[in-house]
Amino acid sequence: MTKNLLFILLIAFFFDNFFIRGLDSSTKVINNSSHEVKEVKYLLSKKISVLKVNNRNIIKIINILKRFDKKNSPKKIVVNGKIKYSYRKLPNEPQKTIEEIEELIKNPIKTSKYEFFIKKALLILLSNEIEILIKDLPENDPSGQWIHKDKTVIINEKVFKEGTIKFAYLLSHEMIHIAQSCNGGSFDSYPFLIGLELKKPKNYYYKYLNNEIYRDLKKDDIMLEIEAYANQTEISQTINAFKYFCLKQK
Repeated sequence: MTKNLLFILLIAFFFDNFFIRGLDSSTKVINNSSHEVKEVKYLLSKKISVLKVNNRNIIKIINILKRFDKKNSPKKIVVNGKIKYSYRKLPNEPQKTIEEIEELIKNPIKTSKYEFFIKKALLILLSNEIEILIKDLPENDPSGQWIHKDKTVIINEKVFKEGTIKFAYLLSHEMIHIAQSCNGGSFDSYPFLIGLELKKPKNYYYKYLNNEIYRDLKKDDIMLEIEAYANQTEISQTINAFKYFCLKQK
């Protein structure tokens, strides 16, 4: 076995489940397939299918997200004189250009503020007796759910593969739903809109609802989802909204 062949096999093993799309004869971009086999077994034991989040395992959760950030980060590879780029393409994300990938390699996105938000948000929820469960669910199940009647947030284990920022946005999304419940009267109340601004026309956000799980939603429920999707990236605003609607009577 030649050294070049051995090197290629090692690269292929490390970036398992990536697929190749050629851009020209000498440069290729390798995108991690969104249908990769579930591999987040660092958090859930093989003996259980549910993990209850508590004060003791929050740091472990953040460290696992960091591990996936490192795995998903863009990388430049040279094989047999050809340049290849690897990165994880997230759902609903357009394919990155070579220039965009090069820029991300030179200036990686900093995740410290998102880590801080995740820790703060989880602690706030736990301190208000909100149960947070991480479950090993089928791929087609939603990434997150707020079950207001049970005061429970359910997080699909698959979301860990998308890294820190996407996890922060998911948590922000569910916290907005919790604030909506609080606006309805209490944590376990049916949610009502809290009046957050839609930065784009309402129809823009319907792309997020193009999923079987939203098929039977009523008009009011659709608006609740749109409000959450439209504002989930504003993580500081989410914390403020939660405090205003859920803690103002404390």
